[in-house]
Amino acid sequence: MAGEAHRLAGVGDFEAERRATASELERVISIATIVAERLLGDGVAIAPDLAEILVAHAPCDGDVVKVFPGGHAIVIDGGVGPFLLHFGLETVELHGEGLRPCVAEGDRVAAGAPIVEIQAAALRERGINLVSPIVGISAQAVRLLAPAGSRITPGEPLLELLASTA
Repeated sequence: MAGEAHRLAGVGDFEAERRATASELERVISIATIVAERLLGDGVAIAPDLAEILVAHAPCDGDVVKVFPGGHAIVIDGGVGPFLLHFGLETVELHGEGLRPCVAEGDRVAAGAPIVEIQAAALRERGINLVSPIVGISAQAVRLLAPAGSRITPGEPLLELLASTA
């Protein structure tokens, strides 16, 4: 299926994982060089709404391949290769403070299932940027379905992951 679009979550697209604003990866700062220059792969970044607590949801059905220590990032394989969801930009250094994973490696998740709880207000008070990249990490191409800068809500189409042509 090289080059063929892979439709996920039964609706053909990734769904927004939380209320947020869609953004192009070039606008991501901090792990910016890695993400914005697409060194890990193609993707999208979302800026979550202001809230005391945020719950990120699985954007598609898939298998949890990796939960990074502290829950700052999760890798899910939705059928066309793995993708990385990174919650915030400076969250690696927190060693789990303010983040609570709701899934474990090996879990099967359905689109919309909670995958991590984020103590957003507390992290923002510490100056943590909660812009969250979603990146295809197996050379998949990504087509943004929500226009950059648009408001997105959980369950709305966000992106389409295209199978690698490699």
